[in-house]
Amino acid sequence: MDSANKSSNRDEKKGNVVKDNRDLNDPSSKMWALCIAQADKHDTAMVERWKADMDGILIYTGVFSATVAAFLIESYKTLKPDPAEATVRLLQQVTLQLAAISNGTQLALATSDPFTPKPYAVQVNTMWFLSLCISLSCALAATLVQQWARRYLRLSQEQTAAQRQVRIRTYLFEGIQLFHTRWVVENISLLMHAAIFLFFAGLVEFLYAINHEVANVVLVAVSIFATTYIVLTSLPVIFRQCPFQTPLSSIIWYLGHFLIIVFLSLFSWSNHVRAHIEEFWRHIREGITNHLAIQADQKIEIDQKALKSALRSCRDESEVEAFLEAIPGYLRSDNNGSHIADVGELLSREDEDVQLSQRIVQLFASCVDADGRMDKTARRRRAITCARAIWEISNAFMSKRMKVDLPESASKILRLLAHDHDAAVAFAALSTIAILERALLEHLQDSQNSRDSNGYREIIAMLAVVLNERDPLSSRYHVAQPGGFQYADARLTAVTEFITSALPLVPYLTDPSHEDLDVAKKTLEELCGGLDSKKFSDFARQKFVEALKNTRERQTAVISKGGHSR
Repeated sequence: MDSANKSSNRDEKKGNVVKDNRDLNDPSSKMWALCIAQADKHDTAMVERWKADMDGILIYTGVFSATVAAFLIESYKTLKPDPAEATVRLLQQVTLQLAAISNGTQLALATSDPFTPKPYAVQVNTMWFLSLCISLSCALAATLVQQWARRYLRLSQEQTAAQRQVRIRTYLFEGIQLFHTRWVVENISLLMHAAIFLFFAGLVEFLYAINHEVANVVLVAVSIFATTYIVLTSLPVIFRQCPFQTPLSSIIWYLGHFLIIVFLSLFSWSNHVRAHIEEFWRHIREGITNHLAIQADQKIEIDQKALKSALRSCRDESEVEAFLEAIPGYLRSDNNGSHIADVGELLSREDEDVQLSQRIVQLFASCVDADGRMDKTARRRRAITCARAIWEISNAFMSKRMKVDLPESASKILRLLAHDHDAAVAFAALSTIAILERALLEHLQDSQNSRDSNGYREIIAMLAVVLNERDPLSSRYHVAQPGGFQYADARLTAVTEFITSALPLVPYLTDPSHEDLDVAKKTLEELCGGLDSKKFSDFARQKFVEALKNTRERQTAVISKGGHSR
């Protein structure tokens, strides 16, 4: 054991990436790997963008600083006495003294006034020295940003365990948001703009002291540049989709919107003013996101933010499908219920950018009548992925007596795919319907016991879709009791539906000996767990054995004909 650890340490010192063996057996590693992939994509793009911006600033500041320094070499001389001018004055005084001596007269020595720089010289040098200092500060800030970016990538990627890497990355990213690093990086160029305007102002002042005609020409050119800059700054304030902007655009927008709100509130307080305030704060939240500091031990909160960030960054259907593929393993690896809580947050309808339930429905809907638009294998994989994600979510939530918050449209799609011509798709849909049916029936009992009328009506509506019946409270789901209804055992009801509808499809599956049969076994285990031998009827057992027997017979018949088992 010690030798293995030493070998691992040696590999790490050499710079080799050593995979944590604990990740290999962790069912949730696929989910964390997906989060890492999404985070790496975002972080790499962010760091590359920062690097490109800072490289541009470094190049420009190098050229600009050299230009300003060349002008300063000439202008700083105006701040001290000119030696040539002093020499000329001394020669004049000597000449006057010699002339006085030859004439026999006495010449009074003239005292020179102390040197005082001219006002224009002070102004020009002040602006140019400030411009040079700001330019060099921008160069220093650019090198610091590049160092921060490299440090962020190094710390967020050096962990070998996937979950620890996700947590550290999320924790560090929260620091970037907390200290507004992105805002700081974006506004380094604002300082550079200030340095340029200081240089132009000093240049015009410097030229006016030398030649008015040249100064006027330069003033016109600088005025055109300044006007263009003001227009580019103002356009995004008026037209939010305008691609032309400067670092001042957002500041002017916030300031202008704030002044409008103040002006309107002086005269009235109406819905119009309230709408302006809401829009203002919405843009504030989008532009400057304030987050509380997250402690390292707040793992659940960090995990939820990481998962939301990963799901939010899933733009196309293939990325959402990859995310759904990771859900079953993630939920199965749950030891303390935190993973179920994480998925519950993803299903919440409060965050419009996340809403896992809507993502599942949209992806699931693409499998309905997709012949000709999608490859058959891709369609089967996508439909099974969505169905198994709902299967795992329903089963996990049912184990915690939590409500399965799925849209009614998900149940409708399941019912449509239950009659699909592809046996694998139909089997996955029917397996999911059985688990969802049991979860809804148990929730129905819970809502009746708690007298939750709203929850009761929602479950009844969803049950009607899942069971494909107008009246889900038919005689086979309850028995009459004095004073009300006593609902039948939800597991018995669901397992009977599963065995009579799904198991007959097993012989027609693409690969019934592996993954599909595992789903059948897991579904039966979940549905039959806790059932008494009396309730679990001989009919159900016979159907299961019969399905397996038919599978083997069909495989044998196909192979004997020289075909392939499907």
